[in-house]
Amino acid sequence: MDLRKENEGDKKIDTTNRPGRVGKKNKAIFPKIDSTDIRILGLLTIGFNNKQISDELKIPLSTTQRRTRNIIQRGLVTNNFIPNYKQLGLKNGMIHVYLADGNIRSTAQKISEMNGITSVSVHVGNSDIVGEFVYEDSEQLVDILSSIKKLEGVNSAVWSEEVYVLPVGRQSITYPYHRMIGDDYAQSLFRKR
Repeated sequence: MDLRKENEGDKKIDTTNRPGRVGKKNKAIFPKIDSTDIRILGLLTIGFNNKQISDELKIPLSTTQRRTRNIIQRGLVTNNFIPNYKQLGLKNGMIHVYLADGNIRSTAQKISEMNGITSVSVHVGNSDIVGEFVYEDSEQLVDILSSIKKLEGVNSAVWSEEVYVLPVGRQSITYPYHRMIGDDYAQSLFRKR
């Protein structure tokens, strides 16, 4: 599929009125994006660089670079570097925190300030707060768990250690982006490989 022809009349995606999409309150900071931006976003997510995206979508490299820069500036993607903890002699895992009092925001903030915690997110469903942590030995793990369990309102905390990570397929990662634009581009992309 040659997107050069499609770009002239590229379909704009209004993400403000679609279920599960960006809401009206973000309309000013999240302007409409088109299907090419969505495709670029999907390819960035799986690790493509600008040259690979340009080749894959058959659009000029300068167009890809401009659109990628705009996507990054608008905060639609972030570039995070994650250390290889095993090679550094460290272990990492997750702590699931269950609250008794529902004071999620302040408890999450307190956890985020603890040594060894690398990220904290608030969840709905099973646990209230999920923290990722890094530690060197069991003593540090016990200290982190003990500190969390001592926080007011914490009912329980369970942890798991990461053993290894399996890579996921490209199609799994980009599927949601292509659902946003309602095309079968993902299917055509992966049939070629």
